[in-house]
Amino acid sequence: MKLFVAAIVKNEMNALLEWIAYHRVVGVSGFIIADNGSNDGSRAFLDGLERLGVVTVIDFPTVGEQKPQLPAYEHILRSCSPDIDLLAFIDADEFLVPLEPEQSITTSLSRWFSDSSVNAVAMNWANFGSNGEVFTEEGLVIERFTQRAPKNFHANHNFKSIVRPSITSRFSNPHHAELDHGRYIDASGNDLILHPKNGKGVSAEVVWSGVRVNHYVVKSLEEFLLGKHLRGSAATAKRVKHKAYFKAHDRNDETCLLAAALAPKVKAEMAALQAQLDALPEEESPQKSDSWLATRVKKLIG
Repeated sequence: MKLFVAAIVKNEMNALLEWIAYHRVVGVSGFIIADNGSNDGSRAFLDGLERLGVVTVIDFPTVGEQKPQLPAYEHILRSCSPDIDLLAFIDADEFLVPLEPEQSITTSLSRWFSDSSVNAVAMNWANFGSNGEVFTEEGLVIERFTQRAPKNFHANHNFKSIVRPSITSRFSNPHHAELDHGRYIDASGNDLILHPKNGKGVSAEVVWSGVRVNHYVVKSLEEFLLGKHLRGSAATAKRVKHKAYFKAHDRNDETCLLAAALAPKVKAEMAALQAQLDALPEEESPQKSDSWLATRVKKLIG
């Protein structure tokens, strides 16, 4: 089945190449990305990938006081091509991690969605901490951050969703979709049971089966302060992610190398994408007129 990733991004240049390459490695067919007024070079980078046919980019600026994430999701649902079977709605700090031995999400997709009554799957978070990093270091996110919270950590009850877009009416929050009909299951294939107190977007049990969402929620302290802290929430008004948020989510209890094991394939895919960008005619390649952007991308590849 053809799975696309849908996301809204703003100033994620440091993350996008790895995030896109990683998901191509594990079986994602394409990307629909709503750009929320980026000015750090990421929009130019996405434009180049769009010319290669890797992503579809949508301009989605903030209008007034309205938070843009849910309207962007609705726009993507209404405008996506009918030949896209499935959409995974995730953020640029979230990675779909296959738990199957072959390190591909396709096995799980086939198992879940071969039942035509299943129209959405909830995949729980695995919350990763800072690994003790204060400053931004070189290397991939999946290599640098290998320490996570235990499975029963409260934040891991949050989930993200893969949906059939034609059956999905809207998102009630960034985690939970409203379906026209059909079943919403967890990653083990059972009907989803929501948390009795926290409701939509939070599951009663943490299920790590088939595919999990590695959430690199804080990264280093420097990256947190210059990224998530400054951006705030794209979905919740007046929410500020500050010291208390960092301390609560900076959990480094257990080592997990599932995503890190894919680093060689991801780096090869990053290099291949960069080579295709470099091969674009000069007038079609924003990087050729932006030496900083080209240098930054090449440093990420290593």
